[in-house]
Amino acid sequence: MAVVVALAVVPQALGGIAEVRDAHGHLIANGGQGAFGSLNDAGWTLRYDFASSSARGVTLRGVSLVGGLVYADTIFVPAHGLRGARVRGLVVNGQAVSAKANALVPLGPASYLVVLQEAVVPGEGSGVVGLRLVAGDSSLGLDPGTQLLVGLARAAQATAVHTQERLSWLSLGISGHAPALENAAFPELQAIPSNGTLGGKAVAIAERYLGVPYRWGGADPLTGFDCSGFTMYVYAQLGIGLTHYTGAQFYEGTRVPPDQLQPGDLVFFEPSGRGPQHEGMYIGGGQFIQAPHTGDVVKISSLSEPSYRFGYVGAVRPWKP
Repeated sequence: MAVVVALAVVPQALGGIAEVRDAHGHLIANGGQGAFGSLNDAGWTLRYDFASSSARGVTLRGVSLVGGLVYADTIFVPAHGLRGARVRGLVVNGQAVSAKANALVPLGPASYLVVLQEAVVPGEGSGVVGLRLVAGDSSLGLDPGTQLLVGLARAAQATAVHTQERLSWLSLGISGHAPALENAAFPELQAIPSNGTLGGKAVAIAERYLGVPYRWGGADPLTGFDCSGFTMYVYAQLGIGLTHYTGAQFYEGTRVPPDQLQPGDLVFFEPSGRGPQHEGMYIGGGQFIQAPHTGDVVKISSLSEPSYRFGYVGAVRPWKP
């Protein structure tokens, strides 16, 4: 069991700017304004040189995770939404990394980093986490399932409710950890297919997540997927960035006529004034894989089913031929 020693913590009333949580979502360390550091058996878990909070958002400088494997010069997370959010000078394992929103960066065999991830939970609002690191095994010197949440919008929201029960949008569903995946190798552990088209590779990756529960706002196999989080997560592993919103993904690629669908194309349903409200990934033979709705799991469905046939909006190929 890793021992975490908090060198500085913020008073609970102010809310944490950064947190370390275990596999069950329990708070291990809570960093606030000023400097902060936490230790484990292998060295530094999380440290930063400076942090501050205001009504605009939270700012951190000189952020270092898991002994310096991940470093960022500055992080700014607005109090609400992604507008103006930024991570500058992001370096992972000595290499500069693009800090686009929802970027997914593998860390070793079973761990990963997500940049500027926005979580949404019905009835609890939304917020951005500047950097979110998930330890999938002990190779980072952390207990499997440990998460580091750095740059939490909640710390800038004076009206937020700071209780363990109301932190699901911040901890991104840690307490809803999918039981079937707890002791299994993460899908990232498997190599990305080396043969076939890019779309075929996307389908092969997508099918690894069959059975993962649906979770609104979800964007990884530990906490569950919603429809756009699912496609975003799959294509991120192939170096293609998509927005975590169906209405946006409908414009992030080339339109494809129904008679020219190929595996990997994104298919869209449920027209509305804000664009399509549901999507999946075409896998061939008139079928597609999707994260359907609350209470269901990632599964394969048919385009010929009435609800999809009559609710079909169009398709997009999210890569250049």
